[in-house]
Amino acid sequence: MPTRLLILSFLFTPFFINAAALMKVAVLDYDLDSGEDEPGLDYLVEAAAQIDIELELIPLPEARAHRLVQNGELDGEAFPYEIPTRDSSHMIKIDVPIESSSLWIWVPHDQNCVNDPNQLSNFKPVGLNGIPYFDIFYQLSEMGFEKVSTPHIMVEMLRRGRADYFPATKRSIEFLLDETDQALIKPCFNEPFITITSYFYLNEKHHAIADLFQQELAEVVSLHPDDDDD
Repeated sequence: MPTRLLILSFLFTPFFINAAALMKVAVLDYDLDSGEDEPGLDYLVEAAAQIDIELELIPLPEARAHRLVQNGELDGEAFPYEIPTRDSSHMIKIDVPIESSSLWIWVPHDQNCVNDPNQLSNFKPVGLNGIPYFDIFYQLSEMGFEKVSTPHIMVEMLRRGRADYFPATKRSIEFLLDETDQALIKPCFNEPFITITSYFYLNEKHHAIADLFQQELAEVVSLHPDDDDD
């Protein structure tokens, strides 16, 4: 090819030819740590960049996010917690923990704590709509349960005696509740009731990159200190 034509060919080659592939990923937009910095997102973005993938992060309610990823309308879902009731059909779990949350049991400040965690089945929990990990406590209870729309209303339910407790991390209590609400509640027991872990899931159409993504994510996470939420 003549030199002039070779130069013109180079000049008019589309710049996006080497651009990173784009993947649309649902990020849960409301959990008990809503609004905080999420280092796990940085880990995912960094791992994806290592294999020339750019993540478009889309905040969505958990139920909708899960449905869209299962149906293949989105490429992945970040921060769903692994719980027994979760249906992950048509999805590939990237088996690298990106966040752990220790759930404490919170009761009204003037109420005596349950002596034994096994007795929680005799008390009514209250939880937030659309957050599946509260299902753990709904299923545990023999007294029924309540669902509300905000953390503030959860505290109100305890104050009015319409529920006995709710599960939450200590960090989320400090972040989401004002000083007045915090003064109305207290944690029970000397340790968290349960610790749950979140992962990243890909739609099964991306099975070809799942192992490589998991390898890169594991390497990125290993370079950072633990981010457990006590």
